[in-house]
Amino acid sequence: MSFNSTDVRKRSIECCNTPSERRHYNCYPVDIPQDDPFYKFFDRRCMNFARSLAGLQPGCRLGPRWQINAISSYIDGNFIYGSNEEVASRLREFKGGRLKTSPLYRNLGLKDLLPMKTVDPDLGCIARPRNMYCFDAGDNRVNEQLQLAVMHVIMMREHNRLAEGLAHVNPHWDDETLYQEARHILSAEIQHVTYNEFLPIVLGHQIMKKYDLNPLPKGYYSGYSQKINAGIRAAFQASAYRFGHSLLPDVTERFNKFHEKIESIRLSRQLLQPYDLYKPGIVDTFILGLINQEAYRMDPAITTEVTNHLFEKPGDNFGMDLASINVQRAREHGLPGYNSFREYCGLPKIRDFYDLAGIIPNNTVHKYANLYKTVDDIDLWTIGIAEYPIPGAVVGPTFACLIGEQFANIRRGDRFWYENHGWPSAFSPEQLQEIRKLRLARILCDNADEMLTVQYSAMVMADPHS
Repeated sequence: MSFNSTDVRKRSIECCNTPSERRHYNCYPVDIPQDDPFYKFFDRRCMNFARSLAGLQPGCRLGPRWQINAISSYIDGNFIYGSNEEVASRLREFKGGRLKTSPLYRNLGLKDLLPMKTVDPDLGCIARPRNMYCFDAGDNRVNEQLQLAVMHVIMMREHNRLAEGLAHVNPHWDDETLYQEARHILSAEIQHVTYNEFLPIVLGHQIMKKYDLNPLPKGYYSGYSQKINAGIRAAFQASAYRFGHSLLPDVTERFNKFHEKIESIRLSRQLLQPYDLYKPGIVDTFILGLINQEAYRMDPAITTEVTNHLFEKPGDNFGMDLASINVQRAREHGLPGYNSFREYCGLPKIRDFYDLAGIIPNNTVHKYANLYKTVDDIDLWTIGIAEYPIPGAVVGPTFACLIGEQFANIRRGDRFWYENHGWPSAFSPEQLQEIRKLRLARILCDNADEMLTVQYSAMVMADPHS
């Protein structure tokens, strides 16, 4: 899902306006050519870029640089609860097992918003209006994109709905028990929706079957192995799971409860600026936009809203370039080229640019032939988004392999996976069957304010004739 992967927004290191001899050791800026078709009009020759923080190898061995993963690699709701005790405690109300909220419009019959980020309020946001705050959540990227913040709102509400329901049937439970049980259930819901609704769309049924990703219709899962490393692989994080950047539209749309479009907003105007959510009743209109607006198709064309205007500040005419950031991040993480991953995935190795015919569009082959010296130089993300999709999927074979393998490891390597048995955390067969009935549409309906209808498969466009 969209909140599963993005770059962390932290305090930036200035790498462009500092003499090279005085730059921070983590600086790795992107050089912009003088004839760049967009940035040349603004005399921009450098784009700020800082390397990921380095971690230690097992046993403190010397070797290639390892990157730190700031969040849990498991699908455990960490974007809601945080990945450490400090963040988890900060977000708790410590009453009735609930999470903190901003109860701004209860008098209007509207559900609560996320808690306000009152500590260090300008970190992770831009152009903050006076007396208005960004939002706080388990993942500090919550304000990175407005629709992402909307999904955070929905999941926070779902936790509190579960906690209140559990308190009603178990009045003797204390706050800690209610919090942990609601968290346990919501984490299972997210796992189920991810594997039951999201991944089949991205990967197609063939890859789902190949990597044993389909949730079981009944019974318990027996594939857990303590030998499986569920950690996030560099190729997944820095390239393959960034396929969604190709699907981004130029504008995001809002719809009313009758599924009628009421507004289109430039995507770049909603990055790091979640302030529209303070308008009473607007959350529903963005949810309805998410389920009614069609994504762009997967191809090497990326909207200029994020290639020319990423995180653009109001009043400026340019921002950063997400495509360049993706390529630079993969290189900084030391990823080999596309050909190496084709070979890793059991696909025929590309010998020359002519071999790319039938794998990516011909006009893209010609462009890459002019950009790269040899096929072995082609970056994984650059060509991964250009591959023709496999039948019934969004992504092509190389990304399908890397994404499928990663999600297989996450499932097999998670002792607390919702379908597992034999552990104190395991659900009963009856509880597990109830979770299997759940769909994203149910979560949206339960936690929206006044939404009337949503299609059964919330991630698939509704048939207008049905």
